[in-house]
Amino acid sequence: MEMFHYYLKLSIRNIVRNRMFFILMISTLAAGVGVFLANIAIIKAMSSDPIPHKSERIFNVSLNIWPDENPRAELLEIMRYDDAQHILDNKIATHTMVHYQSQVYARDSESTNLTRHKAIVRATTQGFFPLTEAPFAFGGSWQQDRAKQIVIGDTLNQQVFGGGNSVGKTLEIDGKPYEIVGVLKPWLLKPLFYQASSREAFSATDDIYVPIETALDNEWAISVQNMATERIDSVSDSRGKNGFFIQAFVQLDNQQQKNEMQQYLDNYSQFRQQQGEYLRANGNRLLDVNQWLDHQEVVDERMLAFGLATSLFLAVCVFNASSLLLARYHSTRFETGLRRAVGARMKDVFYQGLVESLLVGACCAVLALLFGWLFLQISTALFPALEKTSDIDFTLIVIGVVIALVTAFTSMLYPLIRACRIPLSTTLK
Repeated sequence: MEMFHYYLKLSIRNIVRNRMFFILMISTLAAGVGVFLANIAIIKAMSSDPIPHKSERIFNVSLNIWPDENPRAELLEIMRYDDAQHILDNKIATHTMVHYQSQVYARDSESTNLTRHKAIVRATTQGFFPLTEAPFAFGGSWQQDRAKQIVIGDTLNQQVFGGGNSVGKTLEIDGKPYEIVGVLKPWLLKPLFYQASSREAFSATDDIYVPIETALDNEWAISVQNMATERIDSVSDSRGKNGFFIQAFVQLDNQQQKNEMQQYLDNYSQFRQQQGEYLRANGNRLLDVNQWLDHQEVVDERMLAFGLATSLFLAVCVFNASSLLLARYHSTRFETGLRRAVGARMKDVFYQGLVESLLVGACCAVLALLFGWLFLQISTALFPALEKTSDIDFTLIVIGVVIALVTAFTSMLYPLIRACRIPLSTTLK
């Protein structure tokens, strides 16, 4: 420990004496580590499991039926109202939910302020809440399929009612009153798996949750992928027609449930085929949450390519820092030789260099975390879609510190070895 203190004092003295050199070296390493850390933060958030304790038990339902002959073999990830009703009628799943997205303008019906707030709506069923484990702050879900009752998110609650318990209050939507029966806590679900097919997996959670039958009855527009093979005059007119816009998720807690649900879907497809519809080349599909996110390519390939580029940039930074150190050790070889001449062994010089690398790594870690945060802010400013995807949490802070220490050691390793291998007689000539 006494020698460590001596090496530490000597390292601090060297850094202070050659401050400009070490500022350049530390900045070079910190820039590489910071960019790499910011990119890890984004990729980590994109590839994270949104509901890890049950993601393997929640499945997206995709059907292999189509009303007309069609050469495309892909399974549909959206379904008709009648298909969704059949999924809801199953007695197999622990929880079942169907949904589509809409947008409305809402205001407090009792307020004298006429300001209306744009709100994202999730038209869904009661099963949505236990399936996603949406956290309630006040109240709960509606109890009737066609109730003029809604659940609102924390953001809308803050905007319209100033926060607090707004259960029992009335929200005016498109000129009609809806009773608030539940208010959610602040809820961050990353990625938003039930919205992944809309390329909005990193959007905020919804503002309003309403019974899907109520949304259809009141003609709340469809703002997600949809298609139809026959004329549909309105949203409510989609009932009983070939309008595809609804998605379904089920919670299956064991393999037996999954097998029974697969058979349930296959039987339904066979029934539809007997009605004159066509089966796709693929079978009905049940993908769990992580399989579904992979299928939707939530982690952008361009981001993975950028991750490779930042790794190469970090390697270049380490190489540049190592080159700087090699030049420094070459210029101070007489000092090293003098230390060895008065009794210092090669391993003493090497140990002192290691302590110096730890000190440089610690300084690099602090600056790298600052650079990482800065680069992350720049990324989210340039690409607003990334705004809610990433942050530098405690795990990434630890990773950043470790990478900074390793890169500092790596950049010093070769120059140290070179410095220790120079013959003493050559140095003192």
